[in-house]
Amino acid sequence: MEHPESTILYICPTCFRVCETEQECHEHQMTAEHQMFACNPGKLGDERRKPVSDRFGKYVSRAPRWFLEAAGWIED
Repeated sequence: MEHPESTILYICPTCFRVCETEQECHEHQMTAEHQMFACNPGKLGDERRKPVSDRFGKYVSRAPRWFLEAAGWIED
């Protein structure tokens, strides 16, 4: 089975629902609907798939870099 060079996926920042196409989400009745984030997690083994660490090697987030970039919490 061949793996694509990179894949764009769409993820809801509230419930983490993942889709292959851009959609509005959040399924919870109390929350207004919003667009999902477009994410590019990179190739297998890409550094963007790892959690972000500081200059001392300690993790500053458990989330992978590609999610933090898509959310706008860090620059790509």
